Amino acid sequence: MKSLKRLYVDMDGVLCDFLKSYNHYRELYSSQPYPQSQYGFFLNLEPIDGAIDAMCILADKYDVWILTRPSVNNVMCYSEKAQWIKNHLGFDMQVKTIICTDKSLLKGDLLIDDQTCHGQSEFEGRHLHFATEDYPDWKSILNELV
Repeated sequence: MKSLKRLYVDMDGVLCDFLKSYNHYRELYSSQPYPQSQYGFFLNLEPIDGAIDAMCILADKYDVWILTRPSVNNVMCYSEKAQWIKNHLGFDMQVKTIICTDKSLLKGDLLIDDQTCHGQSEFEGRHLHFATEDYPDWKSILNELV
């Protein structure tokens, strides 16, 4: 049996709308330099359009893992991210979640991520740079991978 390609998917800005919540919390807590440090920030992020359905489609063709960077200003983000994943993608995907500050440390074939500054550029596999001209949304990702 042929093994599936390993695909890592970032959370903030790829699966869920970090920027929308960041701007909202920044208004609510204007004196807080790190809005993402507020309790509940990561737990209450909204899924990005098409992300949840795309994860289900990709899971049929790839060995899909979530690879997310923690907010070093909010230690609660570890448990909040895990709960968000369980709530939106189920326990099986929660088990396949890696929280790591340097994404170049992981071995895999593909990485879907909206950033390049935390090891994504040095990732050994192919980086599909989400929310860019080449991959502006989940439809473009699915067109490429499925």
